[in-house]
Amino acid sequence: MLKVRDFVSSPENILGNADTKHGEIAEHVHVAIRRAKDLLNQRPPSASIDGVPRTGPVDYQDGGRIMQSKFYSKLSDALKAVKSHAERNEGFVSSGGRYHIPKDQYGELKQALESGSSSRSIDHIKGVVEKLEQTTGRPLDDLVEPSELTYDEVQPDRIHETIKDRESSLADRNKELKDQARKEHGPSLSGAATAAALGAAAGGGVSFAQTLWIKYRDGKNPFRGEFSHEDWKGIGLDTAKGAGVGAVSGASLYLATNYTDLAAPFAGALVSGLMGIGTLVALRESGEIDDDQFVDCSLMVASEAAIVGLSAAAGQTLVPIPMLGAFIGSIAGRIVASALRDGLGKAESELIKRLEAYQAEAVEKLDDALRAVMDELNAYFGQLSDLASLAFDETINTELRLAASVQMAAAIQVPDHQILRSKADLDGFMEE
Repeated sequence: MLKVRDFVSSPENILGNADTKHGEIAEHVHVAIRRAKDLLNQRPPSASIDGVPRTGPVDYQDGGRIMQSKFYSKLSDALKAVKSHAERNEGFVSSGGRYHIPKDQYGELKQALESGSSSRSIDHIKGVVEKLEQTTGRPLDDLVEPSELTYDEVQPDRIHETIKDRESSLADRNKELKDQARKEHGPSLSGAATAAALGAAAGGGVSFAQTLWIKYRDGKNPFRGEFSHEDWKGIGLDTAKGAGVGAVSGASLYLATNYTDLAAPFAGALVSGLMGIGTLVALRESGEIDDDQFVDCSLMVASEAAIVGLSAAAGQTLVPIPMLGAFIGSIAGRIVASALRDGLGKAESELIKRLEAYQAEAVEKLDDALRAVMDELNAYFGQLSDLASLAFDETINTELRLAASVQMAAAIQVPDHQILRSKADLDGFMEE
């Protein structure tokens, strides 16, 4: 659709005068829509206009057939044009060629043929169809098909609106297909239950083995009858606790990866971090640790998720080692603050303030040189955001969007030979 949008944006390159340019527009837009629909439904594109002479008897290929498009303001004129073309190009007809006429006119044609009434216009259409079938030796249904477009939709003053409308319809259909796939194959309560069961088995098994090892390390061998009733009771409790934690972790990880946009590694780190923070909240409320210990320990617990999140966000951006603490501490602090706000314990505004102060203190410790680097990183990500907005903004002209796309590709270090710098580059890439 982007390719055909660029085509119609250069009317000086479209064949014909102001009154006839809609003919070639109809050809290109029809092919684009058919190709988009095929790709949307996971089929190889069946329509193509590339390599077809612009003024020959064939306009494009569609579904393995050669096609000629006839767009006239009246149905009778479109049918006459089909008949004239068929008479002048016998090879086109004998090779199975077919004709596309405007979708609204095709509906008018079928209505006239199926009508039992008689009128001058209906009788005229029936007469033209009869002559067409005699000329080609083929029935109308095997010769004429509806285009994807109506006559009015391909006019130069409406074509941009038409393309936008079709893109919107394609996006709606894409959402329907995604929703359908999600219902058939996506996450479900049974899937979460299965994940919880697997997590429980894993968590229980790990706890069981871990407790056995601790007992063995303390001098008791369970396989020699050295475990007392209390030992086995303790192992059972620890295993049950491990199974419970495993079940919650398994279900949480399943939901986090399937119902959010989090990548699995970050989701796993986030789940384990939040579970750990929940434990620390309980320890603090019971008085076993104070506020300072909670802040230090919670930041340590959340650091894994912070590191994974930083890796995902920064990509290949080089972050100086002295700055890692500030970045990781900042992200970890946000994770802990979010956990406190979202229900892992009571609302703790004082602790949240301490976390914010901790982040500010980490940044304060950076010298001027490192702060300059941080400013550069912020500017870098801001620049990427601005370039992305320009590159995908359809309200600005093609040249500016292309220039912004090239700048953005260079900014994220795309190899020079892989950057598409012109429409010719794009055409070559699409053909490949």
